Amino acid sequence: MKISHILILITLLFLFPLTIFGQTLLSGHVYDQKTNQPIPFVNIQVKGKERKGTTTDVRGLFRLDPFVDNEVLIISHVGYFPQEITLQALQSRSDIFLIPRTVELGEVQILAGENPALPFIRKAIANKDLNNPDKLDSYRFTSYNKMVMTLDGLNEQPEVDDTTVNFLKGGHIFMTESFSEVVFKKPGKRNETVKASKMSGIENPLVAMASSSFQPFSFYTDHIKILEVPYVNPLSNDGLRKYDYFLEDSIQNEIGTSYIISYQPKEGKVYHLGKGLMYISSLQYALENMVIKPSDPDTNLLFELQQKNHWDGKNWFPEQLNSIYLAPEMEFEGKAFKITNQTFLSDVQINELDRSTKFGPIALNFDIQNDLFDWGNLRLDSLTSREYLTYVRFDNMPEKDKRRLNMASKLLTQLSSGRIPLGSVDLIPNRVLRFNRFESVGLGLGLSSNETLSDVFRFEGYFRYGFRDKGWKYGAGTELRLDKKYDSKLLFYYSQDISEPGKTLLPKTNSFSSSGNIFRNFLADRMDEVERYSVEFSQMLLKGVRLGFFGSVENRANVLNYATGVPSDDFPRVFTATETGIDFRFVGGESVSRIGNNLISWTMSYPVVSLRASKAIPDAIGGNVDFWNTEFKFQHQWSSGNSLNQFHLSAHGIWGDNLPISYLNTGYGINVGQRNALDFALSFPGYLQTMFLYEFLSDRSMHASYSHQTGPLFYKKAGKAIFAPQLKFHQSFAIGSLSNPEFYDFVDFKTMEKGYLESGIELNNILKQKSGLQYRGWGIGAFYRYGPYANPTFKENLTITLSITASF
Repeated sequence: MKISHILILITLLFLFPLTIFGQTLLSGHVYDQKTNQPIPFVNIQVKGKERKGTTTDVRGLFRLDPFVDNEVLIISHVGYFPQEITLQALQSRSDIFLIPRTVELGEVQILAGENPALPFIRKAIANKDLNNPDKLDSYRFTSYNKMVMTLDGLNEQPEVDDTTVNFLKGGHIFMTESFSEVVFKKPGKRNETVKASKMSGIENPLVAMASSSFQPFSFYTDHIKILEVPYVNPLSNDGLRKYDYFLEDSIQNEIGTSYIISYQPKEGKVYHLGKGLMYISSLQYALENMVIKPSDPDTNLLFELQQKNHWDGKNWFPEQLNSIYLAPEMEFEGKAFKITNQTFLSDVQINELDRSTKFGPIALNFDIQNDLFDWGNLRLDSLTSREYLTYVRFDNMPEKDKRRLNMASKLLTQLSSGRIPLGSVDLIPNRVLRFNRFESVGLGLGLSSNETLSDVFRFEGYFRYGFRDKGWKYGAGTELRLDKKYDSKLLFYYSQDISEPGKTLLPKTNSFSSSGNIFRNFLADRMDEVERYSVEFSQMLLKGVRLGFFGSVENRANVLNYATGVPSDDFPRVFTATETGIDFRFVGGESVSRIGNNLISWTMSYPVVSLRASKAIPDAIGGNVDFWNTEFKFQHQWSSGNSLNQFHLSAHGIWGDNLPISYLNTGYGINVGQRNALDFALSFPGYLQTMFLYEFLSDRSMHASYSHQTGPLFYKKAGKAIFAPQLKFHQSFAIGSLSNPEFYDFVDFKTMEKGYLESGIELNNILKQKSGLQYRGWGIGAFYRYGPYANPTFKENLTITLSITASF
């Protein structure tokens, strides 16, 4: 080595400490001067050095690498006046307050030529699969989550807030923290395990479950679902037709250029559309940052979702998520109810998952091991004064009040699974009161043991008295839980009850026809008396897939209060059916969570497929009927732009000789009969609105329907009411056959071998009115039956309906 090189090296080593001493590592926050809320994704650059700088995260937090004393920072963000600040000024006050502009995003007009933002939007859309985290082969990460329920406008430092609500004692209403491990494998296998949880006073896993549903993980789908509302993604082909885009700025950074693009609905459009900012990186044209808010100023629930993505050298992946929800209709002392939910990812591993990793069908599980974790290490920041005081307030609460609070919390949890806790037993609400046209009112009691008594088995029993039929009904059973991971269970049950002839026995699912199913049960006025012994084993095989095997013996007697004649001597009016079979249920994209011993799903997913097949075995355990019985149902709902599409297909088939009327299909109608066309009925998807109850009888039948609902034809506000009419078109078809119709000529019925046709049109949400956190919409519709089974007159074929909708 030359002497000159040695001298240079010595000089550099000598100067290095002085250089560090002359530089300063800085951190701070950027806030909105008007609201004192943190501003995410603020650009902070060193003046004259385009690639030297940083961006604030979802907390408004920035951290700067060391820089020299005489450098000046430029602080800028769309919608705010830029600031320049020196190092000396920043050292004296690390928090920066930006003054908001009075103009809205995107007010710069493009006068000629192509919109400069569109090339970047189109490239980002073309690269969606490349950058979508859910298109990766696999990933694994840990996450820290913090959810705070509070009142809007409270300062995080209560000592400087002179508007603090007294009962909060300087804290928030409620807060919770959790630490989770998440594992994903394509396609769609995702398990999250909550390993640590800390809550202010309330011990309720529902809170952790709810926090995971506040914000989508990926912003690359055609629709961004926000509390089940499908907002059209501005980064989609539909979005190109519905949004205006504005190139606000471009920022140089160490990996390329970030193009800041604001978006808002085109003039006259607000329905299920958002507004906000996208930061699109020149590196693979990926979303670097995303902000979305509702564009409808009259929505009952305001929100702002923020996401920060990170480039790890090979892939883009979410790093920080932040959700803010505000309910203006829920106020206390003039302050609106507010929820913030923040998630920070760490220890991300992409495409490194071991092939032996097994996934269970339950998406969210709890394996709380608080003793193994230090919250000081899990948190990215220390608690604010108000967050700390929230824990203090609950810690200092009298034990009696804590018990009451946790009892109320447990009640809420059990209600979500259809039960009310009463110590070591649960009250089963749907066993207490029942309405139908056969019983009129059924009053009774249903009780079940819960996990307080045993985590392995559950006993259940009920009784009920019907005031119209003057009959007692009762039943009891026990359930054994064999494997929690796959929700394997074995159920034994006995009941002496009533059952409607032709009633579907398919596994229950949650879908767009659920409300119609409830109303259809209320309309039932034909029943059989049934004594039933049953055993059933069921298990979740995969995500959204449940398979069951069952065996039953039922002694059934037809009441036949609707008969117009006398059945033949060989008609099985009283019989015993010994059945064995399988049932299958699939829900695409279903995400369920285990709360105690119950599985709960927050979302309604599609498609839904249900199948049941059984064989009645004669001469087995007293059985004296012989048949094969199958049922099938397929339902799907999807959005296209602002339009909503629904498809329903159901089929039934039973094969055998001298079949009991109890197992025949009695039609797909929900119409109880209108005296004239001006009588109104309620419309329910999944049913034929013009077909009467029990009008048709079939041993093999099929029903298909499709509906298409448009976006609002126009949007007009008048006081607290909103006029936003939407057209909904319906088309339905049903067909069936009955192999031995004369065998059932003691009742009135038709067969439908020629096919039943119905068309309809509805004008929904003609008027929308606020109802709590939701809007209640009112509409009107008309359905018409035609074809081979049309009635003689126009008036007899027409059914006028009312529609009721609920939305945020």
